[in-house]
Amino acid sequence: MKVISVLNHKGGVGKTTFTGSIAQALALTGCRVLAVDNDSQHNLSSLLNVGVRQPSILDVYRADIEAAPRLLLSSVVKTGLPNLHIVTSCGGLLDSAVGDARHLKKVMDACGLDRYYDFVFIDNAPGLDRLQMSAVNACGEIFVPTELRQFAVDGLVEMERTLLERCPKGGRITKIIPNNYRNIRRHNAFIAALNRMFEGRVTATRILTDAVFDEVATEGKILFLHRLYSKGAACYVKLVHELFRREEEEIWDALLDRRGEHIRERAKEMYHGRKAKRAEA
Repeated sequence: MKVISVLNHKGGVGKTTFTGSIAQALALTGCRVLAVDNDSQHNLSSLLNVGVRQPSILDVYRADIEAAPRLLLSSVVKTGLPNLHIVTSCGGLLDSAVGDARHLKKVMDACGLDRYYDFVFIDNAPGLDRLQMSAVNACGEIFVPTELRQFAVDGLVEMERTLLERCPKGGRITKIIPNNYRNIRRHNAFIAALNRMFEGRVTATRILTDAVFDEVATEGKILFLHRLYSKGAACYVKLVHELFRREEEEIWDALLDRRGEHIRERAKEMYHGRKAKRAEA
C-alpha cells in the first residue's frame, strides 16, 4: 500500500482537484483507494459528492491512541465509485486538534489499512502547520501540484527545507506536477527551472488549463464518466501512466468500460423513471 500526501504550502494550486481526479482514475481502473480529507474547508469531501459525515478525521485526531483506530475505520465512507472510499473533514478541523504530529501515522498503522487499500491519498490545506506535518509523517511520498508562477516555484525549495527540518522521518517530495499549464514561453521557462531545482522529480505530464475541472466540480459529476474525452481527462490518464507505471491503453480500456456501464445504468434509470410516470398518469 502506498500512502501519498498531496501538499503545497500555497493555496489555489489545484491540490484537491488533483487528489480527487487521481483517486477516481485509479478506482475506476480497479485499484482500492482511500482518500483522506485533511482540510477544514472539506473541499475533497464535496468534490467526491459525500459532504461532511460523522465521525470525521477531526474525531480521529481528538481520540486517544486506543480509541482512534476504531474511529478511523468507522469514519470511512463509500463514494459513488465502488473502489473509492473517503474519510471526510469538517469545519472545526484546526491545528490545535493535533497533539502529536505522528498520531495519524500510528493510527493508520494500527488499522492495518494495507489489508483494504492499494493507495491512500491525503489532501491537505495550504500551509506547513501541525495538520500538514501530521500528513507528512503518515505518508511515504509527497506529490506537489504547482502553478507556474514565480512565487509558487521559488517557494518549493523553502518548503522542502522546512519539511526536512520538521519531519525528518516523514515522507519526501517525490513528484512535482505542473498545473494549469499553457504552452507559452513563460510556463516553459518555469518548468525548465523546476527541472533544474528538482531533477528527476518533475512530471513530464503537465495538467493543461481546462474549464472542465470547474464544470464537473460544480455539477457534481465524475470527470472520467461524464467528460472522458476532455483535455483534462487525457492529462490525468497520462499522469496515472507516468506516476504509477500503468499502461495507457489499459487505463483507457478500463475507463471506457466503466463509462459504458455508467451510460447503460443511466439509460435504465431513465427508462424505468418514464415508465413509472406513465403508470401514475
